Amino acid sequence: MKVLVTASFCHIGQKVIPLLAANNVDVRAVDPDPKNTAPLKKLGAKEVIVGDIRRDEIIDKAVAGVDKVLLILPDALSGMVPMATRLIEAAKKNNVTHFVFSSCLNTVMELIQHWEKYEIEDELMGSTLNYTITKPSGYMEGHFPTGPGSVFETGVLTSFMKVDQPSNLISLDDIAAANVKVLLSDDEYYACSLDLCTNDNRTTREYAQEICDKTNQTLKVNMIPIPDFPSVHANDQFGRIAAYHGNHPYKENPLDFNAVMERPAKSFSQYVDDVLASK
Repeated sequence: MKVLVTASFCHIGQKVIPLLAANNVDVRAVDPDPKNTAPLKKLGAKEVIVGDIRRDEIIDKAVAGVDKVLLILPDALSGMVPMATRLIEAAKKNNVTHFVFSSCLNTVMELIQHWEKYEIEDELMGSTLNYTITKPSGYMEGHFPTGPGSVFETGVLTSFMKVDQPSNLISLDDIAAANVKVLLSDDEYYACSLDLCTNDNRTTREYAQEICDKTNQTLKVNMIPIPDFPSVHANDQFGRIAAYHGNHPYKENPLDFNAVMERPAKSFSQYVDDVLASK
């Protein structure tokens, strides 16, 4: 079996590719940066196409001859909806048997990247393809990274969003595991959407407090301005993220994940314990 993984060098892609390769899947990766070719092959990609996935010729080359597609969107990049529309058409033309789209939990219309994913979901559901939509909540590793300067090391939570709304977080390992299980399946996940969540629905402050409790630090919250990006699209996106998530809850339950994986997802407490045990 040959599977195309887009945004191959992103957080999810780097977790998915080794799992697919370990199951004897031929992985075709696509990335705009030629410097990522060797690292992607080291992860397990059998083939790496270098180019901008928004370009028609790259889409045609990427989809030709694959059995299944995992569409992951690059972060904060414009042109995602027309790209996905062309990718879906190419998948139909090439008789792709299963199209899996990594979307997001509870598509929120106020958020640009959510609106884009909603439009792509709509396009995919209206196509003739066998599809599955996976919908992860926030990434534990993204919200609470490790290393120098992190809250694990300093006790300081630096954020451009207010920190007192509850949100759901899941590990990248679990997101990848669920997507790979779907890709390795036959038809049991056709025409369905799967929320990938834990049973943690705590505020950002509460998550950070657990880290500080376990590292014997006093939590300090450092609010900073919204980062300034060279792209208008990215600036608009992150401004809306701060406005929405700072003022609204983002909660879910683990029903779908537990059913697919037949186990609970890693809890935030387990994530913290794993980070501390690795030091």
